[in-house]
Amino acid sequence: MLINRIIAAAACGAAIASPASAALYLSAGASEAGLGLFEGSIAFSATGETTGSLSVTLTNTSPAANGGWITAFAFNVVDGVTLSLAGPDVGWNLLTNVSGNPYGDFDYGASISSSWQGGGSPSQVVAVGSSLTTVFAVAASASVLASLTDASFFDGSAGAAFVVRFRGFEDGNSDKVVGVPVPGPGALALLGLAGLGACRRRR
Repeated sequence: MLINRIIAAAACGAAIASPASAALYLSAGASEAGLGLFEGSIAFSATGETTGSLSVTLTNTSPAANGGWITAFAFNVVDGVTLSLAGPDVGWNLLTNVSGNPYGDFDYGASISSSWQGGGSPSQVVAVGSSLTTVFAVAASASVLASLTDASFFDGSAGAAFVVRFRGFEDGNSDKVVGVPVPGPGALALLGLAGLGACRRRR
């Protein structure tokens, strides 16, 4: 019974936290080689009736001993949305119609090269322990834009919704890692308080 009450309290805390969330938070999920790790967020905001801004922030949390760089990422969006790369100027190139094998195809992304597989020196991008925010300009009809949320840029209806490409590990390997949604910092704090409250009522 205690476990049931804690689960219910946690669910209530999550429901309270969701509307206040400023972004969709991501963490590493399935991995092709089991080497790369990351944390990230997706945040959308409207800038006009038919325009918006999408910020994708990635932090490379791979083990430092094996190094590795984030050299590309890709994601799926809902229908009716067009993206263009707006920054930062760090050598990123816009990707469209990305083949992220073995995790499927993706609508948009960014890469150090003109391809998902990547070329050039991986040292130009996100090293272990560092973060980078990539900004996309969003265009859509007024009716579509009015319906967009952070989750609109994490469309998993056809499989994986987000994937990150790693290259340049010390052991010579590379990796592809799927992104999965996780509770944001505010939601985690509320979940902790909810659980604590349930335990106190039990006593």
